[in-house]
Amino acid sequence: MQITPVVEFRGVGKRFAGIAANEDISFTVNKGAVHAVVGENGAGKTTLMNLLAGLHRPDAGSILVRGEPVDFHGPQAAHHAGIGMVHQHFMLVERFTILQNILLSCENSYGLLPQLQARQKLTAICQRLGLTLDLDAPVETLPVGLRQRVEIVKLLYRGGDILIFDEPTAVLTPGETAELLELLRSMRRQGKTILYVSHKLSEVLAIADTVSVLRQGRLVGTVAAAETTQEQLVEMMIG
Repeated sequence: MQITPVVEFRGVGKRFAGIAANEDISFTVNKGAVHAVVGENGAGKTTLMNLLAGLHRPDAGSILVRGEPVDFHGPQAAHHAGIGMVHQHFMLVERFTILQNILLSCENSYGLLPQLQARQKLTAICQRLGLTLDLDAPVETLPVGLRQRVEIVKLLYRGGDILIFDEPTAVLTPGETAELLELLRSMRRQGKTILYVSHKLSEVLAIADTVSVLRQGRLVGTVAAAETTQEQLVEMMIG
């Protein structure tokens, strides 16, 4: 079976105030895989994902999506390319309902007909993932784990098939973490591509197909998760 790269980083670099956050990073992300990006704090993981998500633009190198070079001028452009990011801090309006939050993030979503269509589409998405969400529930009433599910469903509703998770379990309970990992496995089975940024190596090895290790803004290496251990990853991370 042919493996298709869906994202390629080629010599990517990014500097802030003259300091390199990323430097000469090159690796590929395969379609329908969970690709973890690990490293110590300050290794450049989030910066690299922000480049893919359109929050920043690279100063050097190039990013290819589905074989084509991209130059996103903002997150909206990345969304149009099917790329979405679940941040550590959720971007939801607490007093709005789940449905209102999802429609708020979309273009041409106002009026009765779009809301009826949105309900049908969201119900179908939740059924495929085995999720139960009350679309009329105010976000402020939801526990953290469910708020994160809203962010995920919001990206799927917008057509996202390359999903970035930045330290997604940092605010979750162990039970919520287990549920998230199972949800990611479900999305992988449905052909979604997932980039998983974390420093929790046990979770990384439980969910990832491939792991790229960054240290001080540079790529140390990319390995198959099934062929490595936590100890080997730590050695790559800290040298």
